[in-house]
Amino acid sequence: MRKLIYLLVLNLVILSVLQGCNADKSTNNIEGKSKNLKHARLFKIKEIDEHTTLVDLINPWDTTTYLGHFALVERGHDAAPKTPDYYNQIDVPIKNSVVYSGLHTALINELGALESVNGVCDADYITDSTTIQNIRNGKIKDCGRSNAPILEKIISLKPDAIILSPYFNSNEDTKYKPLGINVIQAADYMEKTPLARAEWIKLFGLLYGASEKADSIYSEIESQYNEIKTTAQNSRTKPTVLFDRIYSGGWDVPTSGSVTGNLIEDAGGVNPFAKYKNGGSAHLTAEEVLHTAHDADVWLIRYAGTPLTLKSLAKENDIYSKFKCYKTENIYIANTLTSQLFEDGAFHPERILLEMFKIIHPELNNDPTAYYNKIAR
Repeated sequence: MRKLIYLLVLNLVILSVLQGCNADKSTNNIEGKSKNLKHARLFKIKEIDEHTTLVDLINPWDTTTYLGHFALVERGHDAAPKTPDYYNQIDVPIKNSVVYSGLHTALINELGALESVNGVCDADYITDSTTIQNIRNGKIKDCGRSNAPILEKIISLKPDAIILSPYFNSNEDTKYKPLGINVIQAADYMEKTPLARAEWIKLFGLLYGASEKADSIYSEIESQYNEIKTTAQNSRTKPTVLFDRIYSGGWDVPTSGSVTGNLIEDAGGVNPFAKYKNGGSAHLTAEEVLHTAHDADVWLIRYAGTPLTLKSLAKENDIYSKFKCYKTENIYIANTLTSQLFEDGAFHPERILLEMFKIIHPELNNDPTAYYNKIAR
């Protein structure tokens, strides 16, 4: 019995040591040159030789773990000898890919690599004109909904990689691992600031052979964003800003740890829900939103479908008419089916920041808006 207990303890010690050795499966302990990321916190890049770059994708729901490890190897070359075996190799630039999100497809198009996208999901929600044309002429295949992709069609395209936006415990990559298809879980939307999310353009630049272009675009984005932010922060007034409306029985409001929450503050506004610190949004009841933001100065609503009016809002739910901004008719709406609000908002936050600055501070900039329109009666 004593011998059995000894063996059990010994096994636990060995297991603990092994787990300790494998705990940091990342680029941290690998020699190489790390790429300087100024804002993004959910991925790491390290160049270990002139042909091999390692990428770690950090799990936003548990930042001590990872969504994936990839060795990006220049086509025609072998991976660096010191590349750990837990890094899945992707030959770059990618020549054949399936992209779940129209946001990422628009970014790839901007980088000049749309010919490397052979399939997309959620085609009905794509607003980028070039991508739409390529779907119509068959260059890009419609692979179904992102939450119910047509696996047979995706597999038939033999992609070098699939790029998707993960959600908590989605495990979407497990569908393709047995087939040897690399799945890049791009959790850019879980970054906490607009510039952090936009910096994912650098990763897409590496994947599609457009690193220099990506770095140049990002540098311009950052410069313009900070210029607008500085002007907005110097404004004398700080209007309170309400976002969106009831959906599926609740109201998701931006937190101070979200991209939208940061945009409100950077545009010279006040987020009435800044007390919620987590990333993403806080799910509240309509009554809770009314209690906290009944006196909001301006209301921005993103929607998809039939244009909203003051009349249709009140008919939808009478609680909307109780907000100050409803009574003053200071509501702006953006139809995401006809504008590129979401596409531009993901990787060009400077454009959205300028838009919000115009709406929040019309006394400082009354130029026409590009995405939002004032609601009609």
